[in-house]
Formats: sequence, C-alpha cells, structure tokens
Amino acid sequence: MYRELREGVPSDSAQLGFGYNLYPAAPVVHRFLCRALKACADDDRLHQYGTAADGHDRALAAALAGAYLGCALDADQIVFTSGATEGIALVIRFLAGRDTGLWLPAPCYYAFEQTPHRCGGTVLGRYRHDGVMDATGASARHTALVEIFPNGVTGTLYVPPPVQVDFRVIDVVFLAGGSGPAPHMVTEHVRAALSAGIQDAAVLMTPSKDLCVPGIRSGLLISGHEPLISAVRGEVFDRTASSNPLAGQLVLLYLATLLLAEAADSGRPAAFCDRYRWLRAQYARYRVPALPSETAFRAIVDHLDAMSSHFTTAFDLLGRHTEGLLETGRQLRPMAGYSLLPRLTAGPEHPDDIVGWVNAVGRQFALKLNPTVLFGGTSGSWQALYPGQIRIRVNLSVPHRDLLNTLDLLRTARENVVSPRREAA
Repeated sequence: MYRELREGVPSDSAQLGFGYNLYPAAPVVHRFLCRALKACADDDRLHQYGTAADGHDRALAAALAGAYLGCALDADQIVFTSGATEGIALVIRFLAGRDTGLWLPAPCYYAFEQTPHRCGGTVLGRYRHDGVMDATGASARHTALVEIFPNGVTGTLYVPPPVQVDFRVIDVVFLAGGSGPAPHMVTEHVRAALSAGIQDAAVLMTPSKDLCVPGIRSGLLISGHEPLISAVRGEVFDRTASSNPLAGQLVLLYLATLLLAEAADSGRPAAFCDRYRWLRAQYARYRVPALPSETAFRAIVDHLDAMSSHFTTAFDLLGRHTEGLLETGRQLRPMAGYSLLPRLTAGPEHPDDIVGWVNAVGRQFALKLNPTVLFGGTSGSWQALYPGQIRIRVNLSVPHRDLLNTLDLLRTARENVVSPRREAA
C-alpha cells in the first residue's frame, strides 16, 4: 500500500501528516542525554552486556511509573524496549502464540496490524471512537483488546467496544501537549483503565513523542502477566543480549517529568518542590545517580507547556484556513499530542480511488498525504466504520508557516490534480 501511495513521488516533497514530533527537543534534554551517556561510560555500562545498574533502573522505573499510573509495580514487571514499536511486536507475538485474537482501534499504529500478519496472529475486528465495531469474521481461542491513550493518529479518546476480553494492551502514546482546562485528562483515563490491575494487561509507554527524541528508540513495557514478561525477556536476550542503558535513563527522565508536570498544574505552589524532593529520595533509594536539578526539570516542563501552546495555535490556524478543504471543529482537537485525522471535504469522487488520487497529488504537486489506509484496516473496514469518508492525517508540530504553506499547496492540488482515471484516458 505504501509503495502505491508513494511511487513516483519526490522524496523531498512537502508533507501534511508527518509521523513524528517536529517540535524541537528541550535543550535541557539534550544536555541530560550527554551527561547520562558519560555516566554510563564511567560506570562501565557501555563495556558490559549488563550490570547491577540495570536492575536499579528497573526498580526506579517501577516506583516512578507506579506513582504516576496509580498502581503498585515492582522491578520484575518492567522491561525497557527499543521504542514502543519493539514493545508492541513483543507483546503481539506472545499473544499470537497463545491463539489470542485482537480487537484494534481504527486507526492505529502500523505495528499492531503488521505484527500479527507476519507471525500468524489473528485480527478479530476493529472499532472506532464511539465503540462501534466491524468484525473480520476470524476467530481465536482468546481475545485481547488494544486501547491507545489517546489514539496516536486522531489524538482523541475512544470508547471501548462491548466485548469480553481476556487480555488488554494499553498503549500510552501522548501525555504532553494537551490543552484546555484539563491538560491531564489522558492520564486520568489511563489510571481508570488500570484500576483493575496489570495481571492480564500490558502497558506500553515511550518518551519519543512527548520529549521529541524518536531517534533514541526508548520504550517501556509494564506487565504483571508473568508468562508474558518471561517470554519478552527471553526474546530480548536472544536478539540483543541486553538493553541500551541510555534508553532506560531516558525513560526515567520521562517518568519524572510527567510526575513533575502534573504537580506543576495542581494549583498548589509547593507541589512541584515536594514532588521533586520525593523524586530525589527515590533516586537515592535505588542508587540511580542521574537526577537532573529542580531547575532543569522546571525548564523541561516549561518547554512542554510551550509545545502545547504551539499545537493549540496550529489547531486554531487549521480551523481558519481550511474552509471547504478539511473538516473543522472542536471535536477534532487532540486530547494530547500533535496528530489529528480530519475528513477531506473535497477529494476523489469515490473512497476506493483514494490511493491513486493521493499518488497523483504526490507526483503532480510534490505533496505527500497520509490517508486512513496507512493506519491499519482495509478499505472494507474503513467503509464499514467511516462510510463515505476520506480522512488524512495533519501534524500540528510543524512550524506554523510551513503548515499554512502546505495547506495552500493542498488547496491548489485539490483544484488542479489530474486524477488517475483522467490520466489513463
């Protein structure tokens, strides 16, 4: 599908729906990574497959993640992964081996669709934002529900479908970049989802998007399901022997930042200082040395607030500059993060022509568009869940001038593109 969309499209084309956060990372995060790498080298963590410090990092991650998610965790329930993508693949392969079929949100990250396809797993069906379902007709002995907080493409929270499940996969994509009176609404929904515990659940988190550092490939897998954790540890060992210690350090920085960002918005002046003192005690307890200063954390939280304001301004610009082009409205505002999936109000005559139309726009106007079919499902499932709708991804993290220029290019393309049917004629 991707090859069909991009065949003949210049690689340096403009793009409206980038799949990563283009807002710059905080300078404090860059400095932290430099110091953390030096600390790993000084402690011989770069010269060995594993040291006692790895266990210290996992124990601290359990304490910080447990405090943030509202559930008791221990180090044996923690695995650092090479980004959330690896975590997704590890969990889905385990479930496929136990004949556990998946209910997936539409849209979703490609790994949730591609991994079962590669390893012989089963997709039982897909569901949309209001819980409406479209079954594939496949069957499996067990059922797992994949929930994404918030949806990584639409930025919104979904109503779970009415199905009985044996296992839950909870992917926490964005926690920063929220706006409005309840900037931590996503966190509250994640905590509610985990209120029943993690014995039959897997939680995936990553600092890649919120901290704007996808190149580090840092992720966190949490589960109280012992067979899953055992299988994951074995597979990670078989493939890499050990995890990157810098990835674990970045996860710890992210968890600490989330705890402090929540404290900063609590309305209690002393909350930030109190939370930082608690963090300092936890780092000391688990013998992890790389705790940034309180001033450094304040700079990171301020940077996240500035990023959120950038996304809000971009969303407002979108509403003012897309009349007759894209769907607009408050219902599209992301709960957190930079991504949304508005309906294209004028495109190909029929949804089945979307791949050829997007390719024609790319070839003729050097503009890459990312339609729904890039985000899982089939043309049939998209029509069942969103009948007659053509949607494309928009990324709010780009510079505002770039966003406006790309929207102008989309408008020009919409009005002048020669469709594949007309090209063929």
